[in-house]
Amino acid sequence: MERITEYCTGCRACEQLCAKKAIRMVADREGFLMATVDGNLCVDCGLCAKRCPQNRKDLLHGKSLATWAVRLKDEHTLYRSASGGAFAGWAAFVISQSGAVFGVKYNEKMRAVHVKVETWEELQPLLSSKYVQSDTGNTFAEVRKLLNEGRLVLYSGTGCQIAALRSFLGKDYDNLILVDLICHGVPSPLLFSRYLELLRKKHGANIDEYDFRDKRGGWGLGYKYKYKNTHKYGTAVSNPYYAYFLQGYTYRECCYRCHYACTERAGDITIADYWGVEKYHPDFYSTKGVSLMLVNTRKGGCFWNQVECDFVCQESKLEYAVKGNQNLKSPTIRTDKIRDYIYDGINSMEVEEYFAARFPLHPSLTQRIKDRMPVGVKLWLKRMKRQWNP
Repeated sequence: MERITEYCTGCRACEQLCAKKAIRMVADREGFLMATVDGNLCVDCGLCAKRCPQNRKDLLHGKSLATWAVRLKDEHTLYRSASGGAFAGWAAFVISQSGAVFGVKYNEKMRAVHVKVETWEELQPLLSSKYVQSDTGNTFAEVRKLLNEGRLVLYSGTGCQIAALRSFLGKDYDNLILVDLICHGVPSPLLFSRYLELLRKKHGANIDEYDFRDKRGGWGLGYKYKYKNTHKYGTAVSNPYYAYFLQGYTYRECCYRCHYACTERAGDITIADYWGVEKYHPDFYSTKGVSLMLVNTRKGGCFWNQVECDFVCQESKLEYAVKGNQNLKSPTIRTDKIRDYIYDGINSMEVEEYFAARFPLHPSLTQRIKDRMPVGVKLWLKRMKRQWNP
């Protein structure tokens, strides 16, 4: 395990596979969970290294079978979803079949965790984007149990998490739908926790909700959070955590050498924002959001035939998808000095001092004006831009 420490994704596959309970996940100084072996319990069976997804090259499917631009027909759910509602549509189908859906929500401590849901009401907290690494907990073992009981299961996660689940299970299941996300990289839970601490001190109250992809101003990079009974809104340019996430400065080390940042995918289905859709399918573009969806396996295609009726769809091309999602082509590039500087001091500095020193924001005048612009004006300008630049 020491050999792959710097490549560890924190997926927990090894921990859940170890019959001797010799592996546990421990947060490193940056706040990322790392696999740690107890030498007193380990019997050197080698199973952890054998099944570690980072040691395997057989967990990716070949070229995608189909590429789609999709938008959920249910406009209320579409509004609550990050882009075109792809995950919501798939999840709703599985729930309608008395199945179980695994996705990410914030727990009572505002930590992003994978959970199982089985009702429409339980699904709602899973619909928003969480730009922080999620903890899979013991969900891999839960999935295996449900599959062996014959239940239909959908599991969504980043490419490394989906590959890890496949490796953990050791075989494919006809009743399992794996949905991977096109991922830029993940900041640490500690960094997000410190950012929430900054907001807590600013407002004198705990943050109860956080949505990185609020659509109050249309589909884009708006965010909102809630404390007490108050909502605060903004865009990434005014948010130190969000802005530096988008620049790729705050990711886990293995993200910069990600095995899954390519067109070969780990899941049966891949979903993401369809950035640039207005260039290739101008009539399909909507300020309500559009999802990119790749069908990667025959099984995924068979299930898609059952789910498709819940979406407005436009068949597309993989080459278009790659142009708008560079992480279908390669991992995010590591900016060495900035990345190291950000995580240096994360534990030792006072939170106000830390963010002031490590996350300076210098938005242009245009960006500052846009950030304060009323939502209605933003939407009008977007419509005008599309008319003048078809």
